Amino acid sequence: MEKDKSYFKNFVTMLSGNTLSQLIPFIIAPILTRIFSEEDFAVFANFMAIVGVIGIVSTGRLELAVPIPFKKEKAQNIVFTGLLFTAALTLLSILIPLNSSAVANFYNDNQLTPLLYLIPFGVASYGFLNLANSWNIRNKKFSSISVGKVSQSLVNNGLGALFGFWLWGIYGLVVAWLISQVVNILVLVFNINLRIERKRFSVLTVRSTLKKYRDFPLINSLHAFTDLFATQFLLFWLITSFFGNAELGLFSIMFKYVRAPIVLISSSVSQLFYVEASQSINAKQSVRPIMFRTLRTTILFAIPFVLVLFFFAPAIFNIYLGAKWEIAGVYAQCMLPVLFLTFLVSPISGLPILMNKQKTAFLLSVIGYTLSLGMLYLAVTLNYDFKHALYFYAAGFTVYYLILLTWYYNLAKQENVRSY
Repeated sequence: MEKDKSYFKNFVTMLSGNTLSQLIPFIIAPILTRIFSEEDFAVFANFMAIVGVIGIVSTGRLELAVPIPFKKEKAQNIVFTGLLFTAALTLLSILIPLNSSAVANFYNDNQLTPLLYLIPFGVASYGFLNLANSWNIRNKKFSSISVGKVSQSLVNNGLGALFGFWLWGIYGLVVAWLISQVVNILVLVFNINLRIERKRFSVLTVRSTLKKYRDFPLINSLHAFTDLFATQFLLFWLITSFFGNAELGLFSIMFKYVRAPIVLISSSVSQLFYVEASQSINAKQSVRPIMFRTLRTTILFAIPFVLVLFFFAPAIFNIYLGAKWEIAGVYAQCMLPVLFLTFLVSPISGLPILMNKQKTAFLLSVIGYTLSLGMLYLAVTLNYDFKHALYFYAAGFTVYYLILLTWYYNLAKQENVRSY
């Protein structure tokens, strides 16, 4: 009973913060979509895909290991090792602006060229933010996480609109996002108590940490990189190449605002699931009750969400964002099966990490993304328009998610064995 009360209290705390952080973009969305064009959002989407595909591995994914150790000292060692990864990836990302002309030619878009010089700053912000967020999760400081998300959302969208009025163009969207990342980091580190002693943290400490948690930089990083590479970087490039910037702009807006309610619920639930499941595994208890409770919670939100989109998506986009965005609502309807299954899969996606099954999860993801992108390319070869190509893409992704859910169910029934 006490666990249920604690779960509900933490869930409400996370949900309230996430609700405000996702509500702010919806309030400001009608302004942004009337200031910026479809092409502007397409360039921004490609920029974010490049930053994201590097930023997602900027810590070696060690932030996911922070809640796992029982001892605080070991968790601190993970954080500092993750910071070293962030510094290294930030330096490597400088190669992108140094080769900006080649990147612009790859996208056939010169608007992207000057933005590439901001990529190292974006990569660094990814790493710092992920590590700070995980430390707060470990210490169950869910109120700090909520305040950080709300602050980031307010700054990102508010400055984006302000810079748009000042005619900064696409630069305004990028700069606003970078500033919002820094704001969230400052909020999260305000209450962080990390102490490092030279005698406790050294090259040997880094080596022992990497040895024990090697699957995170070796397997999970590759998995996370593949996820973003397939679902954003490669997908956005394919849409740009075969259907044009305007279609990518419409798709990216749909992806952003339709995905927001999913992120709102799943991020709240997944962080609670990760902490509670980790504690259950450490206590040699079954994770199945937590998994089923998580699925029941998400289903309550997923069903009405999908029904609203099924009946009203084009009208909502038309009225709220403007007539030129109505087709984005049609694209949302094409993706309904994927959106519903994303609701279910996302909150429990940390299960393979906790059960030390990252290699299998990675192999399944490679199969799934090959299938979904292969279906999209098949539609291209058959000369289908973008709407019908999305049906192909959604069909491939639906099959992958069904396989993934089945595997999660079977995984939760196994004995909880982990070497961490």
